[in-house]
Amino acid sequence: MEAFLALNLDMSFYSVICELGNCFYTPETDLADMSLHRIIEDLQAGQLEKVQAVLEFNPAEGWCNDITSAVLSAAFPEIGEDEEETAENWSDYRTERLTARLAGVTARVAA
Repeated sequence: MEAFLALNLDMSFYSVICELGNCFYTPETDLADMSLHRIIEDLQAGQLEKVQAVLEFNPAEGWCNDITSAVLSAAFPEIGEDEEETAENWSDYRTERLTARLAGVTARVAA
């Protein structure tokens, strides 16, 4: 008899989009590690580099929010203390928004 795992999609999950060369990727993450606490820990430990976006989403409710600034502020509170060293100016963490063109996705528009 096979055991079935219960999957609760009615909760917040968190995903990171990073840059590597000329492409964007999401680091492989176990579902159990898609928590805000884990992402902040990984940022502080240097496990995530060139972060372009941090997304919070709830598949059951069908929403997704860009929470990049809030996560970077939580992970690195000392950045906000120095006006010249803000998240926007820190080389590994830019506030550049992802577009379909930057992500290499072909956009099709119906007329």
